Amino acid sequence: MFREPVAMALLSPMLLCADPALAQSALPVPTTDDDADEIVVLGTRATHRDTTIASDVATRRMSQSSRSIERDLIVAAGAYRLSDALELVSGISNQNNRGGVMDNFAIRGFLGTPDGGAEYYVDGFLANRGMGPPRDPATAERIELLKGPAGALFGDIDPAGRVNIVTKTPAFTPAASATLTYGSFDTRRIELDATGPLSSTIAARIVIAAEDSDGWRDLVSLKRRVVSPSISWHPSDAVRLTYVGEFNRFDTPFDRGVPAINGDANGAKRTTFYGEPADGTTRFRNERHQLTTTVDLGSGWAINSGLAWRTGTLKGFSSDQSRLVGRALWRQRRSRDFSVDDLSARLEVSGRIGAHRIAVGAKGYRLDYGERWMRRNPTADATYAIDVFAPVYGAAPPVLLPFTNNDEKRWSGTLYAQDMWAATDRLTLSGAVRLDAYRQRIRNNRTGRIGKAIDEPVTFRVGGRYQVNDVIAVHANWGENFVLNSGTDRNGEGFEPETGKGYEAGIALRRGGIDVAITWFDIRKQGILTNDPTDANFLAPVGRLRSRGIEADASVKITPHWQIIANYAWTHARADDASFATDRVLNVPAHNGALFAVGRFLDDSGRGVSLSGGLTYVGDRAGAIDASGLILPGYVKAKAALEYAFSRQLSLRVEADNLFDRRYAQSSYSPLWIYPGQPRTIRISARMTL
Repeated sequence: MFREPVAMALLSPMLLCADPALAQSALPVPTTDDDADEIVVLGTRATHRDTTIASDVATRRMSQSSRSIERDLIVAAGAYRLSDALELVSGISNQNNRGGVMDNFAIRGFLGTPDGGAEYYVDGFLANRGMGPPRDPATAERIELLKGPAGALFGDIDPAGRVNIVTKTPAFTPAASATLTYGSFDTRRIELDATGPLSSTIAARIVIAAEDSDGWRDLVSLKRRVVSPSISWHPSDAVRLTYVGEFNRFDTPFDRGVPAINGDANGAKRTTFYGEPADGTTRFRNERHQLTTTVDLGSGWAINSGLAWRTGTLKGFSSDQSRLVGRALWRQRRSRDFSVDDLSARLEVSGRIGAHRIAVGAKGYRLDYGERWMRRNPTADATYAIDVFAPVYGAAPPVLLPFTNNDEKRWSGTLYAQDMWAATDRLTLSGAVRLDAYRQRIRNNRTGRIGKAIDEPVTFRVGGRYQVNDVIAVHANWGENFVLNSGTDRNGEGFEPETGKGYEAGIALRRGGIDVAITWFDIRKQGILTNDPTDANFLAPVGRLRSRGIEADASVKITPHWQIIANYAWTHARADDASFATDRVLNVPAHNGALFAVGRFLDDSGRGVSLSGGLTYVGDRAGAIDASGLILPGYVKAKAALEYAFSRQLSLRVEADNLFDRRYAQSSYSPLWIYPGQPRTIRISARMTL
């Protein structure tokens, strides 16, 4: 299934450009008055909301700073990666990408673990617990960024926010689309999307994406394959059952980026690879099966349930920068063999009692996560070095030694309840309580030592929204969070859970085609993992981390043809932990923002021109939390695209990212592991629709 035919040239996820047929509602969906209160839509929503996989009603109404990035905007913005799409919303910053094999970002200054990445959801299920491959937007119908404590997905609460990726599901209107793309660095991509009915009550869909590239980094190629079949059964107007599968292969050499030269994050040549070609590729395999059901009980009541099972492996060798001595870059030899088996389930009953919208639910998961590392550190007698300015490959690799061999098991069950109360015609109040009962067991197979954690914490969330008039609304939310941490520290000990509290308060203005939201937030967490300042090969918890700031998001439709999207965030994130040399938080800028415009000029037959372009600004950031004081300089990056539709069935597109070829550091883990930003990239695509 994953073997590419010789003729497979490559496609652009961007150019499955919201064909109306492909964007139709998967099936008739029972709706309520709550469906009118959506989070702000960026782009054009052509689908009704599928309540089995989207955000809950309290999130849509209470979280005015949240945004939904629709399929047509994902295409127009050239979002080939999750990080590209997240630039369209305020308060997101790139984090270490673990050698190029994961998505990682911070929301409002709070990051995921440097090894596991930021947690994100797919259709309301946590999709990268333990680990997960980089997401391909080809399978996404939209990306919901749910801000603040009201960013609740089926009972989950986090004071910073959550990302939920809503996948494409079947439609009863037959349609098919194919996009072929060729671009810089010999990048070839193909994307296929076909859907239609199998009977009067069953519809199916298949999405396939394949990408091959020589890569813009020397010797760092990329091969990606994604296949996502889905089927929906609608035996009556009240019942819907949907299966979504995803089979993902991602192959690339493990790439730690470049070292800083004399404190300059951009001092090394951005294309130079400092690993060993003989290490081969690191192979990520991920398989996911999801089944969701909704049953309309009548009188405003419904049952929403689901089951998701995900398995995955990550295997490969690497030679990673360890120390810079003059021109000699000492390297550490590593091997990785990770595995994950994650089973999740949920059940929620929701409905109305007078002015109250009640939701009561249960959810749980079982996780098996294995980490097998081998490592050999360099010494003065065996540096395994490479010249930082003129690398010569082919050094004999050192013999690997055992390093980490852990098996982690988790069992977690959750009960939650929430109420959204329409106290008056203008005032809405909400509250939620959540009980998590968990058991975590980590066995160190090298020592036989077993660490256990058992607890039943209770967390709360409250919020309010007041509609001042038809244009202006104000809101405030407060919430707590609790997240289990994986892995062990440099002494082989497990970590305490991450806990936190935070609030937000804001104002939103909506009139005609104008949507503007300004939000103040203040969040404090403890137990967040970052790289250990004593030994960057391990993780360590930050004692406390506080982030506060202001976010502004705007979407303006100035004419029927033009939409402008803008955002800005000021984030003051600081760590309070004497064991760290700096109180700054890794990769989180004080200032960042974006401006993006889309213009569409199509006639009644679908012919015409579409234009898009934008700027992204990222300010100075801490590039390390050790005594080096490394700073990643700020930068401005531009993109632009031009598309011409010859008809509704055929269009051509040319686009450029990093239009002015700006040199910048995208993110960093340490002064030796800095991932440089991609140089100017040009792609040409053809899209055909049936």
